Amino acid sequence: MIKKLISLYFSRKAFFRGSAILAFTALLSNLLGLLRDRLLAHSFGASRALDAYNAAFVVPNLLLNIFVAGALAAAFVPIFTELANKNEKEKLSEFVNSVLNSSLLIILITGLIVFAFAPQLSKFIVPGFDAASKALFAKLMRLLLLSPLIFAASNTFGSILISEEKFFWYGISPVLYNIGIIGGTLLGAQQYGIYAVITGVIAGTLLHLISRIVGTVNYLFRYKPKIKIDEYFKKYLRLMLPKMAGQPIEQIMFLGFTVIASTIGTGAIVALNFANNFQTVPVAIIGITFALTAFPVLSKTAAQNSKKEFIAETIFTIKAIILTTVPIAVFMYLFRQPIIAILLGGGMFDKTAIELTAATLGVFTLSITTESINHLLARAFYALKNSATPTLIALGGLIIILASGYLLAGKFGVPGLAGGFFLGSVFKIVLHLALLKKQTLHSFTEQEIIGPATTEH
Repeated sequence: MIKKLISLYFSRKAFFRGSAILAFTALLSNLLGLLRDRLLAHSFGASRALDAYNAAFVVPNLLLNIFVAGALAAAFVPIFTELANKNEKEKLSEFVNSVLNSSLLIILITGLIVFAFAPQLSKFIVPGFDAASKALFAKLMRLLLLSPLIFAASNTFGSILISEEKFFWYGISPVLYNIGIIGGTLLGAQQYGIYAVITGVIAGTLLHLISRIVGTVNYLFRYKPKIKIDEYFKKYLRLMLPKMAGQPIEQIMFLGFTVIASTIGTGAIVALNFANNFQTVPVAIIGITFALTAFPVLSKTAAQNSKKEFIAETIFTIKAIILTTVPIAVFMYLFRQPIIAILLGGGMFDKTAIELTAATLGVFTLSITTESINHLLARAFYALKNSATPTLIALGGLIIILASGYLLAGKFGVPGLAGGFFLGSVFKIVLHLALLKKQTLHSFTEQEIIGPATTEH
């Protein structure tokens, strides 16, 4: 296995240099995320306050993921790359302004609506909470509505960084975000309770934005409060709309999980979120890192009508993901109990909370490799300017995840939700692989018929 990894490295040094930057920053971010979780666990334990804090993220994250987040990147990068290749500087600047301003506007409008109806939403999102806990949830959610507005701007700048393959400033922003939360917890948790953590979240989002602005200072971009609906913005919307329908699927999944977990008992949401955070560490460091590194390359090979290179890049990245994630998943499964006990145990986080979180993590480890590959395969479709197919696949996965998670949770509790997540992940990877083969054949054959005039270099 080591020889295979070495062989992969020397065959694709440029790929791994970009991946190394993202992997390093992702590792640093996730290590700080574990420190953040440890501080939260010690300060609040598996309490209703921390349950409410975790649940309060669901709607703000849902807004961000519907209207910005991955939908923006999936549609932004191919169009930005196209304009950059054509050296259309003025149109490129207009396009960035239009994307940034439209994102801020839609998040502001939807955020105000959610703010107004926060008490009513608490009845649907946390039905198992008592009246006091629902009121706390509503207050925290209203405060957190600032974060998607800031992230809307930050993600636009982040998409520029991905397009330009400037991975350091893109990757360092989550590190600064976690530093903000840690600072808020350390400085104010004892005096101000969970509200100090919320303050840290807002500070972290501002640091997230500032770092990405710094990363794009050399990019000639003049801000104008204007949305120009030209052919490129229309193309952006056409690419984004299917992705918008699919992007919130993960957040809808956790909304469903939150609703179910709120009825299981105090601390169920905490255990679910902590276990999921551990599972996402290798997915973020390896799966998402490799997928992000490959994405601009896949976009370029697609734009250049190079079917052979597109397939080779996809297969190469899948192999790299498998060779690195499987050993990590096995290790995490075998040592799940001491991992949770050492990193989260102590303070208010007692033995019962440790055992429940470890059991849930054990099931989540099954999804590490499949989810990592799913991130890559979805971006392969995006590079071919097809955001509809991954959306439909994700929707099918959501149905399986929630249905199986609900049934398994009734028998196994919180670990059953992780089991439903794995079944949906397997479903998605099977469909991604089957349909990508057909998509690749269709897309490149179509381009060859049209001819090289469709792409300018």
